[in-house]
Amino acid sequence: MGSENFKILLVDDEPDILEIISYTLKSDDYLVYTAENGVKAVELAKKNKT
Repeated sequence: MGSENFKILLVDDEPDILEIISYTLKSDDYLVYTAENGVKAVELAKKNKT
Protein backbone atom coordinates (compact mmCIF):
# COMPACT_ATOMS: atom_id res chain seq x y z
CA MET A 1 0.00 0.00 0.00
CA GLY A 2 1.53 3.30 -1.08
CA SER A 3 1.44 6.56 0.83
CA GLU A 4 -1.28 7.89 -1.50
CA ASN A 5 -3.73 5.72 0.42
CA PHE A 6 -3.15 7.54 3.70
CA LYS A 7 -4.91 10.66 4.94
CA ILE A 8 -3.18 12.85 7.51
CA LEU A 9 -4.79 15.57 9.61
CA LEU A 10 -2.28 18.11 10.89
CA VAL A 11 -3.32 20.42 13.71
CA ASP A 12 -1.21 23.34 14.86
CA ASP A 13 -1.80 26.99 15.65
CA GLU A 14 1.33 28.05 13.75
CA PRO A 15 0.64 28.46 10.01
CA ASP A 16 4.33 28.12 9.12
CA ILE A 17 4.54 24.72 10.82
CA LEU A 18 1.43 23.52 9.00
CA GLU A 19 2.83 24.71 5.68
CA ILE A 20 6.24 23.08 6.08
CA ILE A 21 4.97 19.73 7.32
CA SER A 22 2.08 19.53 4.85
CA TYR A 23 4.39 20.39 1.95
CA THR A 24 6.76 17.61 2.95
CA LEU A 25 3.98 15.04 3.32
CA LYS A 26 2.25 16.07 0.09
CA SER A 27 5.52 15.68 -1.78
CA ASP A 28 5.49 12.06 -0.58
CA ASP A 29 1.94 11.65 -1.98
CA TYR A 30 0.03 11.74 1.31
CA LEU A 31 -3.40 13.34 1.35
CA VAL A 32 -3.03 16.11 3.93
CA TYR A 33 -5.68 18.15 5.72
CA THR A 34 -4.68 21.04 7.97
CA ALA A 35 -6.46 22.77 10.82
CA GLU A 36 -5.35 25.65 12.96
CA ASN A 37 -7.46 24.68 15.98
CA GLY A 38 -9.25 21.75 17.58
CA VAL A 39 -12.72 22.77 16.45
CA LYS A 40 -11.73 22.86 12.79
CA ALA A 41 -9.81 19.61 13.21
CA VAL A 42 -12.90 17.81 14.50
CA GLU A 43 -14.97 19.22 11.61
CA LEU A 44 -12.40 18.03 9.05
CA ALA A 45 -12.12 14.62 10.70
CA LYS A 46 -15.90 14.13 10.54
CA LYS A 47 -16.05 15.23 6.87
CA ASN A 48 -13.12 13.05 5.76
CA LYS A 49 -13.37 9.91 7.88
CA THR A 50 -13.69 7.44 5.01
